Amino acid sequence: MTTISLKIEQAKQLFTKLYRSNPDAIARAPGRAEIIGNHTDYNSGYALSAAITQSTLVLAKKRSDNIVHVYSVGYSQEPSSFLLSTIEKGEHGHWLNYVKGVLDQLMKRGDIMGVDLLIDSDVPSSGGVSSSAALELSLATAVASLYHITIEGVEKAHMCQQAENGSFIGIPCGFLDQASSGLTKKDHLLFLDFKQTGALPVSQVKQIPIDLSQFHMSFVVVVDKEVKRNLGTSGYPARRAKCEQSVPVISSIIGRDISSLQDVSIEEFENCRQQLGKEDDVMRKRVEHIVYENQRVLDTVKALQDGDIKKFGQLLTESGKSALELYELDEQTPELTLLVTKGREIEGVVGMRNMGGGFSAIALALVENDHMVPFKKQLAQEYGAPLTFLSFEPGDGAELLL
Repeated sequence: MTTISLKIEQAKQLFTKLYRSNPDAIARAPGRAEIIGNHTDYNSGYALSAAITQSTLVLAKKRSDNIVHVYSVGYSQEPSSFLLSTIEKGEHGHWLNYVKGVLDQLMKRGDIMGVDLLIDSDVPSSGGVSSSAALELSLATAVASLYHITIEGVEKAHMCQQAENGSFIGIPCGFLDQASSGLTKKDHLLFLDFKQTGALPVSQVKQIPIDLSQFHMSFVVVVDKEVKRNLGTSGYPARRAKCEQSVPVISSIIGRDISSLQDVSIEEFENCRQQLGKEDDVMRKRVEHIVYENQRVLDTVKALQDGDIKKFGQLLTESGKSALELYELDEQTPELTLLVTKGREIEGVVGMRNMGGGFSAIALALVENDHMVPFKKQLAQEYGAPLTFLSFEPGDGAELLL
């Protein structure tokens, strides 16, 4: 029996014990890893991501009343309950608000009665791999199936982003998290073009094949869980605002209207670099990172299509250097710089960069399998604090299992 099969059987037994019946639907959705395309999502740029091995299971059964019962393995001593008719936000930051937020969004799209729920997840909540998106997508997939609500693909991921951005949760995440948990495929990276052409947050979604096994390599996410980060109060809003403010400034310098930094070519940036730097050198650095990062995403797609794994690794490392030197994502977190700079010098590391929004100590490395064990040991020693390692190869996104 596979690990996921065993996990499902154990969850089904617990569900039956709690609710004295069998689930009508079972869904899973994975955590995600940002591969390359750092802070490009809200700049209407490009990104590549992947599903990780760890995932969240949601088991669900219809009820004939208006009550929702929720039990979360590892968080609950007994099921929590609330009424759909009077659904209200609970204590700020409580995991139950994620359930309420998704159900609130589903009620806008179809008729829902009560439901018995069991949640079981091995996605780390402090690992920068979006445990929230895994919960949202697995829950939405299970409950939409129960009540025959047709919502798939990009639309479902967008609905879950709206749930996280909305009043129940209030986290200003971009679309990368939910898209990655919902749309990824095994042995593929997910390519996203965040330039909007309609109501949905992306204009292009593509699957880019990647078979790391032929190169005897794996991805690994490295996390120092003791370095905490808050998306709402960190330097994220300041950087987002600076990029938004740069659009009319650059439009004026280059003499044409642009709608986002995706519209700025490297040549145009280099032509206006000096003037932009004189006016606001912090703005110049932020723009330089985004313009070159967009090109790195496109170059990564080509490298993978050409089978050039060495070039791919180089691009990962270049992305990390840019994020630290130009976007300064190590502000008040020198641990991030230490983690990445020490890690990329270790034998067997093909490429290494920071991962996610920054202001924490989370990194992504591409490592030769033969060197994975010594890589982990050496990095932990040189870093000097406990680290968590999540090795993975790109997997499937949200799916209905029953």
